[in-house]
Amino acid sequence: AILLKEFFLQLVKIGGEFQKQHVALQTMLGDAAQADKIFSQLKNLAIESPFKFSDLTKFGKQLAAYSVPYEELYDTTKRLSDISAGLGVDMQRIILAYGQIRSAKVLKGTELRQLTEAGIPMVDALAKKLSQLEGQVVSTGEVFKRISNKEISFDMVKDSLWQMTDAGGQFYNMQEKLTNPLSGQW
Repeated sequence: AILLKEFFLQLVKIGGEFQKQHVALQTMLGDAAQADKIFSQLKNLAIESPFKFSDLTKFGKQLAAYSVPYEELYDTTKRLSDISAGLGVDMQRIILAYGQIRSAKVLKGTELRQLTEAGIPMVDALAKKLSQLEGQVVSTGEVFKRISNKEISFDMVKDSLWQMTDAGGQFYNMQEKLTNPLSGQW
């Protein structure tokens, strides 16, 4: 009887936590229907993710606080979570750098260092992206120079991160890849 009571209390506690997360997301987005949709998408993502649902919801709320628009919120959360899972690095470090770059509209040395310390090969990704765009080889030294001159926009950083998480990218569907072998063992 005591175990059943503890189990029931845990269920109530978890349900209450889900409700709090949902209300917080709804408040941040200012729209109940949008919060319901994101909440549902994050619940589904949690099934194929090494992250807990409560963590994914927290990540989504943090990104919303950096003014990531509703239309981009789920995709951004998923992609950055794929990178975090692949690198085994704290997602909040990635969100902080991403949010700061988004707010500043350009990549600065501080945020580049944050991304590099997290293991994200941003300089190489930017050199590759710029080489594609300009039709000529852009060296990593040139990338550093452009960062110093504040010539690397947030959109360029975002595009480079998205290439890493697109099909064929090194972090593509990384959460699912990491979770499937584990669930197969269970």
